[in-house]
Amino acid sequence: MTLSCNTTANPVPTISWTRDGSPVDTNDNERMSCSAKKKTQLTITNVSRTDSGEYRCVARNSLGNDTSNAAKVDIQCNFLNDNTLVRDEALT
Repeated sequence: MTLSCNTTANPVPTISWTRDGSPVDTNDNERMSCSAKKKTQLTITNVSRTDSGEYRCVARNSLGNDTSNAAKVDIQCNFLNDNTLVRDEALT
């Protein structure tokens, strides 16, 4: 799953991500990564129900900060009769 954030600011902002109001630490979680250059994309691999929540992009520069609207992520897992896992990702 990849979330994207577009920013326009001068000076160029530093981008970070939050989930449910807490910072997303991509350094301590190998399943989460940000795009290398501007960190405007947050990618989560092997998503699970614990990844559900409200994600926001935060842009900061010397003039202040701004926070995006929330992207509500609801990961639901279902098992089929043969114990195959099916993941449904819902973004709003």
